[in-house]
Amino acid sequence: MPTLNKSKILIVDDEIKNIRLFKAMLISGSYQTFEAFSGEQALEMISGVNPDLILLDVIMPGINGFDVCRKLKLADETKVIPIVMITALSEKAHRLEALEAGADDFLSKPVDHSELLVRAKSLLRIKTYHDEIRARNSEIAEQNEKLRELQKIKEGLTHMIIHDLNNPLSSIIGALDLILLKESALSQKTRGSMNACLDYCHDLKNMILSLLGIHRMEEGKLELNIEGSDITELIMEAMQQSEFKAIKSQVRLSANDSNAPHTAAIDRGLIKRVILNLLSNAIRHTPIGGNVKIKTDLNTTDESIRIQVVDTGNGLAPEHHKKVFDKFEQVGLNQEGVTLGSGGLGLAFCKMAVEAHGGKIWVESEGEGQGANFQFTVPVKTTVKG
Repeated sequence: MPTLNKSKILIVDDEIKNIRLFKAMLISGSYQTFEAFSGEQALEMISGVNPDLILLDVIMPGINGFDVCRKLKLADETKVIPIVMITALSEKAHRLEALEAGADDFLSKPVDHSELLVRAKSLLRIKTYHDEIRARNSEIAEQNEKLRELQKIKEGLTHMIIHDLNNPLSSIIGALDLILLKESALSQKTRGSMNACLDYCHDLKNMILSLLGIHRMEEGKLELNIEGSDITELIMEAMQQSEFKAIKSQVRLSANDSNAPHTAAIDRGLIKRVILNLLSNAIRHTPIGGNVKIKTDLNTTDESIRIQVVDTGNGLAPEHHKKVFDKFEQVGLNQEGVTLGSGGLGLAFCKMAVEAHGGKIWVESEGEGQGANFQFTVPVKTTVKG
């Protein structure tokens, strides 16, 4: 990185006496000076010298100073080099032409010694800032490229893990289902163990599906299959699937008494998994004898349906209300004693799935031991056909 006392200055003038004069004026600044006696020679020297400042005479045989300036300012490699046009021309039109050519400043002959040094120091300081910014941008670009490479590796690893785990897990679930078909031949203790294993397998399966869903949504590769779906019907299905987990945990599962059908424009499979994840999360954090209830209500103001999963469980401190939906915060939350279960992927998936529908998701809780109310909204079906 050039510094002010070692800056390189290229002096371009077809008269040697002028070059010697400028070099003498600059000697007090301890600059490293180079000289070119024509516009053509200056252009040839640029890449080798890589000057920090150019003092450029206007009137020269061959390529004049205006044309040299234009060429340098059009090239990406040289456009940041400050150029001071030196000319005996004092007409306003010539000064305007110098600025239009891209010159950063200009001086009229005879050049004042003090004025030259002041202009040189000012422009060299700006050039130093440009060089620092360019170097930092280069470092950032290099780091971004490394991050892109790491991202590709992560994506490949995620894809491999998802599929390598999913296939044997499906086989285990199938084997357990076959064994449980002959449950009459099993002891009560064995049946209980088998059902527990099957329950854990389904939890793991849900984690894999959540990870896959998050991965696809982050990559923009998940296409929503929007159709008109009855929310009440969807909730009943999710409650039936969660019933065994609730019974095993000795938690009462219920829904509000509203039988009014609420039709929404949603991807049925995704929203059902959102409800299942929230139910599983609520049951997991509700103690024996507690309650988990689903409530729905219609908001006519923004034409959305709000779904609430309310539990009487552990509750959540206010500082964790937003963090629980962020997959990058899960480790920190576990370290703070907040038990999330399923690695936190379920709630991260819920957030992404709901937001993909244009809805919102949040949690309300008065604190630890006060229960939690996870809520989300989805748009009401109005014009969707299906």
